[in-house]
Amino acid sequence: MATVKILLVGYFKWVRKNVCRASSTVALVRDGKEKIIVDTGNLVDEKKILKALAKLKIKPKDITYVVNTHAHPDHIGCNFLFKRAKVISSEDINEGDKFTFVPADEFFLAPHVTIVQTPGHTAHDCSVLAETTEGKVAVVGDLFWKGLKDKPGFADDKKLHQLSQKKILKISDWIVPGHGKMFRTKV
Repeated sequence: MATVKILLVGYFKWVRKNVCRASSTVALVRDGKEKIIVDTGNLVDEKKILKALAKLKIKPKDITYVVNTHAHPDHIGCNFLFKRAKVISSEDINEGDKFTFVPADEFFLAPHVTIVQTPGHTAHDCSVLAETTEGKVAVVGDLFWKGLKDKPGFADDKKLHQLSQKKILKISDWIVPGHGKMFRTKV
């Protein structure tokens, strides 16, 4: 089974009209030999991420995959830390200058880890599903911001966003949102 560990809890705060401070939740998913970082926060998170990994005795070179749930700067800011990792988005797997395009709506990344397309916040969102001993954990980026009842402030396609939320709610027991703590989907 896979394990999911939150390295940094994300946040989103309005400072004043049209100005916010934000950084995504950064999660580590382990499955066998695979060490997967889901979203890498903002540029200002570099030291925090390195410290969280060091506590787990993991070096950036040990990370095999980075999954970007979408390409907003508050979710990809520290991708540069993981130079040896393959970088996955909803559309492709990137290794240096080589791009392999993903042909399916979902695919297995490791025996207990699946990448699922969940568009709505942007046209190119994906989520990571991990089968753990506590149930299925979905790391979803901005499909959910903080909790089950929060309504994300930004969605390119609100109907598609709602459909993706329903899809994830049906197949998961836990959600790691883009800007908050993990929460249970079923009461």
